[in-house]
Amino acid sequence: MAASTQLTRIEAKLLLRDPFSLFSGLILPSIVLLALGLFFPGFDEVAEEFGGIRAIDVYTPTMIGLGLAIIGLIMLPSTLSSYRQMGILRRLRTTPVHPSRVLWAQMVVYGAVAVVASAAVLVIALVVFDVHLPEQLLWFLLSFFLALASMFSIGLLIAAVAPTAPAGQAIGFVVFFPVLFLAGLWVPRPVMPEALKTFSDLTPLGAAVQAMADAWAGLTPSAAHLAVMALYTIVCGLLAVRFFRWE
Repeated sequence: MAASTQLTRIEAKLLLRDPFSLFSGLILPSIVLLALGLFFPGFDEVAEEFGGIRAIDVYTPTMIGLGLAIIGLIMLPSTLSSYRQMGILRRLRTTPVHPSRVLWAQMVVYGAVAVVASAAVLVIALVVFDVHLPEQLLWFLLSFFLALASMFSIGLLIAAVAPTAPAGQAIGFVVFFPVLFLAGLWVPRPVMPEALKTFSDLTPLGAAVQAMADAWAGLTPSAAHLAVMALYTIVCGLLAVRFFRWE
């Protein structure tokens, strides 16, 4: 237990010394939300095409999804791939500190970053743009943590098959942009064509954004959306365990 705690502290310090990663995962989603709300005309006005709510209300859960995607699909696989490339995981196998504890430390540190980044988005939405709190808070939290788990599972799978850190980043970006598109970053989900929205529902972040949006509006998230996130978590997690290489 003490070794795991010490590793977690070390991983946290390493992240704090990496300003680019810290900015991307922790601050960027909040900056994007601020830029959209302050500099794009009409974002703070009620729009019929969004079902009688504002664009900023639609984009708030999407920005939370953006943070989860950055952390899970880019930062996590890049770090673990670099540890394998540099032989850190291989050397740890010869010590009492098993490499699996490094994985656990990564999960804790990046999970904490994801929670803080999402809380920052939520605070900015509440304070600056008068977005109300999710009306179904428990359903919102369940949707959020399922989204976090699915993004991290995909990230671990990328780390499992990527031989080097650049390869991990490249694969992560290949997955990152389509996932964000289908989550409604460029075309908001309420105005997506039905065929595209159906396809979005089958992706982990598309399902996550809709589930969080439903909980925000006081609705119970669809069981199908929750099941999609859970399925990605289980399948990608099992595949990551199957194919993960320590060296």
